[in-house]
Amino acid sequence: MDYRIWYKDGVYLNFEGKKIFVKEYPNPGKPIILFKHGFPTSSYDWYKMWPELHKYFHLIAFDYLGFGYSDKPYPYDYTLEEQADITEYVLSKNNITECFVVAHDYAVSVTQELLARRIDNPELPKFNKVILLNGGLFPETHKARRIQKLLLGPLGRWVNMAMSKDSLHKNLSQVFGPSTQPKENEIDAFWDIINYKNGKRCFHRTIHYMNDRIENRERWVNALINTEIPIRLVNGPMDPVSGAHMVERYKELVPNPDCVLLDNIGHYPNVEAPYYVNLEVLKFFQE
Repeated sequence: MDYRIWYKDGVYLNFEGKKIFVKEYPNPGKPIILFKHGFPTSSYDWYKMWPELHKYFHLIAFDYLGFGYSDKPYPYDYTLEEQADITEYVLSKNNITECFVVAHDYAVSVTQELLARRIDNPELPKFNKVILLNGGLFPETHKARRIQKLLLGPLGRWVNMAMSKDSLHKNLSQVFGPSTQPKENEIDAFWDIINYKNGKRCFHRTIHYMNDRIENRERWVNALINTEIPIRLVNGPMDPVSGAHMVERYKELVPNPDCVLLDNIGHYPNVEAPYYVNLEVLKFFQE
């Protein structure tokens, strides 16, 4: 699906004066899945998975503030806690009282905050089950790429300015699996979406999520350990950032870990191996 078609029939919600893009495939009477995307991409990351899942579920996704077709205020202090607030807002405005959740990369940390909130307040909308794809669940196992470290550093603003489609392609290729490299049309779509509303200039602001993970490590790891919500970790082990090494840490810390590794897949299982991710979604959410 062309990304322009994906974005054509979405809607905007107003969150504290800022527009949040929401994409929905209604299927009345069916269970709801909320999809949450990673850095630096958007809800379009799910487009390969949705046609099959729509047969069985009502699907909804949105672009985080600073990403995709949502507003990208600048300068702005982006935090994962505010992205969690936005998630709750999307649920509220769509009258969602319970749902399944699929989260990738950046969104796994937002989901950890949301799990912690549900331990604090069981009256919040219910998460029936959660699937976590590759992401930095533990700061001690997150192997940031050089470009991420540069963006987070004092020269981040100027690193932003030097970013190009070719450099995006290079950096994504390093985290995809060897046999599932991003296609040219996918890179074109990622790049165009990133640059919508001049989003590239926000990179050195949105990348501060890596500091949020360190500051909230105890709360967010405890949420994984103590939640009663069933979680399945579906991981591309070839990912140098949060692949097999992160899964081993997950198994060390989380009681009764439910982990699925997708052979030869990297950081973007939803883009690289949508068929196999869908199998896990269907098996886990329909059990």
